[in-house]
Amino acid sequence: MWVRHGQTEENRAGRYLGHSDVPLNEHGCAQAEQVARLLATERPSALYTSDLLRCRQTAERLAAVWGLEPRAVPALRELSFGAWERLTYDELMARDGEHARRWYDNPFDCAPPGGETLAQLGERVDRWLMRLMKSVSMDDTVCLVTHGGVIRWFQVAWLENDPSRYWQVDGVGHGAVLVAEWDGRRWTASQIEDNPIASKEKHVSRQSDL
Repeated sequence: MWVRHGQTEENRAGRYLGHSDVPLNEHGCAQAEQVARLLATERPSALYTSDLLRCRQTAERLAAVWGLEPRAVPALRELSFGAWERLTYDELMARDGEHARRWYDNPFDCAPPGGETLAQLGERVDRWLMRLMKSVSMDDTVCLVTHGGVIRWFQVAWLENDPSRYWQVDGVGHGAVLVAEWDGRRWTASQIEDNPIASKEKHVSRQSDL
């Protein structure tokens, strides 16, 4: 079960927010509280979260209703945007437009200055998920609180087996939930739509923050 963190002020302003460590805004706190109420009857065996503050604050609400201790996992961090952190799309194109266009065209091999390629994000997420799968049984439910880019990677690489669709697949909004199930052969997934204040902007364009 994947949960995307609630909204931050940088998210609201459309800024690229990879490893920058910022808190939830008021709306993001409300989203986190609502998703905790929505999932209160679930009984996960473990709760993992990106170690960045916006995810930890979201996970704390879930931990309170489940009686679990969140386990912080650096591998679940968002893609690092390096020197582009906290820029809007317009600011980025004005400052480093040629490099940005190369990254948009090929994020798997091209990285922001001082940041990560999409392939590097995928490698660290995949390694951690493989270890997790070996440590739990098929009957276990595990909750992962993380970022839009990480969930999007899971969708294209694990659900669709086609990472090239990274920009095309419907993402998960802030405060929303993606439920994924493994039957021993393949993954299936569905989104929980009952959180009325989760972000409805699922189509994350190249001009949007992750």
